[in-house]
Amino acid sequence: MTMELIRGRSLSTYQRLNIFGILDLDSEKPINEIKGIEMTTVTYSGVYSIPVTPFNEDRTIDFKSLAKCLEFLVAKGSDGIVLPVNVSEASKLSDSEKDAILQSAVDVIGDEVPLIAGVSGSSTEHVLERALKSEECGIEAIMCMPPVNYSSESEFFDFYATLSEKTSMNIWVQNNKPPACPSIPQTILGRIINEIDRVDFLKEESANSGHMHTVMHELCGANLKSIMGGSGGRFIIDEYRRGSNGIMPSGHMVEAHRILWDQLELSEEGQISEKAIDTWNQMLESLTFEFQFSVTAYKYFFWKRGIIRTNITREPAKQLDKFDQVEADRILDRLAHRFF
Repeated sequence: MTMELIRGRSLSTYQRLNIFGILDLDSEKPINEIKGIEMTTVTYSGVYSIPVTPFNEDRTIDFKSLAKCLEFLVAKGSDGIVLPVNVSEASKLSDSEKDAILQSAVDVIGDEVPLIAGVSGSSTEHVLERALKSEECGIEAIMCMPPVNYSSESEFFDFYATLSEKTSMNIWVQNNKPPACPSIPQTILGRIINEIDRVDFLKEESANSGHMHTVMHELCGANLKSIMGGSGGRFIIDEYRRGSNGIMPSGHMVEAHRILWDQLELSEEGQISEKAIDTWNQMLESLTFEFQFSVTAYKYFFWKRGIIRTNITREPAKQLDKFDQVEADRILDRLAHRFF
């Protein structure tokens, strides 16, 4: 088989799904006639980077730095951009600020790479309003968690059904874990993806993301058109074995994520290359540090690399003390030696 693209994935990646019995590679049926598979050159796969939201000294948004950050992420090989979400301090931004960020991203990036707008909110009505604003900007995809106070299966299902009914956008389910959002039971998550139009995509960030990749492939088959992990890529080796389509990390070390993903895609069928594992091992110090400090670490790294003008965060945020900064500098020096 050639390296023909199916939903933007190399055929070798597509073949991995056969491990789960999801697609029959021995079938004589043309690939583009298999349920849920459409031939296209644009899809959601690879490295979907998340920028931080840079702030001025008065904590207003520094749009010049934001533009520089977006240009950097595209120039360094991001396959797509996701914003504003947790990495972007979305919970600390007003709706008007989010609108301005999305418009800035559209203006800077244009159609160079796909944009996914984070639209999570406090209610179905609020999320729908955010989705429609994104659609007005010309963005074709949204991603959202269920509102934090939702708990029943009907609330989860109706939430995504309403977004599908009221918009024409591709919809990503962001399945995070408490306290960020309620956990969606596997069975209802499968129903959402199998039964609701254009809710075909999943960012899986639950506590057992690798296992959830397997479960969701088994429940949804070809109806699940893309699944990516979060957590900066801490679990990507396991996720990739289980059919991951990509990663959605903060973009402060996008070069490393780009190298890692390419090495994964070049791995022999059913295996993970030693090069990919070595690259991932060299990223783990940073991934562990990020886990402790989240957006404060992301901003510090972007700032030290000269991509944004300040590393100011909005409160509340866990700040780095002088010892943390020494450790961050050491980690960044090691990353720079290997990847930048």
